[in-house]
Amino acid sequence: MDISRYFKLKKTQAELDFVNVDPTRDIPLFVDPYALEIKSDEWSGKCADDIRSFFTAVVTALRTDRPHAETLMSQLHEAKETFLGLSKGEPQGSGVGDFQAAQLLNKLASSRAVASGVLSDLAEAELFVEGIGRDRISDLTTNIIRGRLIEYTQAQCALFGIPLTKDRSVGPVWDSTNERWTQGYHDLPVAHGKAVILVPKYSVRKKLSLDSQEFYNHHMIEFLREEYTTPNSSLAYVLKSGRIRVTKKDVKARHPFVKDDLADFVSKHPEVLEKYKELNGARGPLSPKDLDEDFDERTFSEALINSLQRIAPGPAAAGEYHSFMIGVLSFLFFPGLICPIKEHEIHAGRKRIDIRFTNAGDRGFFQSILQSPQTRALSVPVECKNYSREIANPELDQITGRFGHTRGFFGMICCRSIDDKTKFIERCRDTALDSRGYVIPLDDEDIIQMLGAVSSANRKAIEMLLRKRFDGLLS
Repeated sequence: MDISRYFKLKKTQAELDFVNVDPTRDIPLFVDPYALEIKSDEWSGKCADDIRSFFTAVVTALRTDRPHAETLMSQLHEAKETFLGLSKGEPQGSGVGDFQAAQLLNKLASSRAVASGVLSDLAEAELFVEGIGRDRISDLTTNIIRGRLIEYTQAQCALFGIPLTKDRSVGPVWDSTNERWTQGYHDLPVAHGKAVILVPKYSVRKKLSLDSQEFYNHHMIEFLREEYTTPNSSLAYVLKSGRIRVTKKDVKARHPFVKDDLADFVSKHPEVLEKYKELNGARGPLSPKDLDEDFDERTFSEALINSLQRIAPGPAAAGEYHSFMIGVLSFLFFPGLICPIKEHEIHAGRKRIDIRFTNAGDRGFFQSILQSPQTRALSVPVECKNYSREIANPELDQITGRFGHTRGFFGMICCRSIDDKTKFIERCRDTALDSRGYVIPLDDEDIIQMLGAVSSANRKAIEMLLRKRFDGLLS
C-alpha cells in the first residue's frame, strides 16, 4: 500500500510532489546528484551545496588525513527510509556500512580520476570509480542530504495532514557549515511500523544522468571512432566506394571499458564530458507516466474537471477546494513549480500564505518570471478562495503583502469565478503599475481550460494562457 493510500490522502502520484512509495518494498528509482547540481531552485541548491561540501571534505581528507576521511565515510548508513533502490522484497538499502568505508576509500584513493583531479563531484563518481554504481551513488546522496529530506518530509506532512511520530532515529545529518555529522532524533511519518522519509519526484531518475556505460558507448567510443577514421589509421579500411570506415567493435577491442581509462580520456578531452552532461541535463525530471506506467493523463485531466465541478463554493468546502488546488496545480505546473508548502509563515508568523511553491522553472513562463528583474519569483505564493462571492481589492492586497525581495513579486489567486474578470484584471494591472507586484487570477474556467489542454495533449496552451494573462498586466 503506497503512502497516499496508507494515509488516506486521496491523491494520485501526478498530484503529489514526492515519490508515492510503497513502504513494504523498494522501487527502482534513484536520487540523482547531478539532477540537483544543475538546478538553480532554492531546495536543489541547498542539497547541491551539501553534496559538494561532503565530497570536497572526503577528497581533501583522503590526501591529507586518511583517518578523518574514514570517520567521515563511516557515518554513512543504509538509506532504508526512502524505499528507493534495487533491493528485492524488504528494503535493505546499500549504504557504505554494507561493504565498509575503508573499501570505498581505497577505490577513491586508487582512482586516476581522483589523483588527476578529473573527478570534481559525486555525480561523476559512477563514471570514473570502480565499484560505484547508480544504487551506491543514490544511497550516498540520500545520506548526505538526509537533513534536507527530513525538512521536506515534515513540510509535506503539514501540507497533507500526515501525522508525525516523535523522536525517530534515522541516521546522522551532514552539517555543511562545520563539515561534520550530527546525531539526533526527528519527527517523521511512520507506515507499517517504519519511519518514512519522502523524496521529491523532481530529484529522482530511473537511471543516473551520468552513466559510465552510456558515456563509454555513445560518446567516448564515437569520438575515438571519428579520430581513427583517417587513411593511415590501423583500424580503418576503405570500402569499394572509397569511403573510409571504422567499426565501433574494433574501437572497443582496442579501448575496452575501464573506468580509469574513461578518466584518462576525459582529462584529454574534457569537452566530450561537458557535451554529454549538457545533453543529459536537458532530459529533465520524470513524467507522471514514467512514475506510473498505467497513468493516463487525458483521462486523469477529465476526472479532475469533474471533481472541481462537484466542489460547492463557500466556506463549508473551503478545505476540500484548497486540497484540490494543491494537487491540480502540482499536476499542471510541475516541474516548473515544486515543493508546495501549506500556509507558509512569513514575517515571523504574522502573515500566512495558503500555498507557496518553489520556482524551479528552467524554461518557459516560470523561468521568465524567475529571471525577470521585475518579478524575481524565487517562490510563487498562491491564495485559494472558495468564495461564492466576488473577489476584490482585499484579496489582491492580501497576496501582494506576501511579496518581498527574498521571495519575489509574482503570485496567483485561485478562485471559483469572477463576475467581471476584465475589471479584476485591470485592478491587477493597477497593482503592477504601482510597483506592488504581479498577480494573475485563475478561476474555474481557467483551470478547466488548462486541464482541457492536457486532455488534448496540448500543454503548450497552458504556457500561452499564463503568458497572455501576465502580459495583460504590462499593457
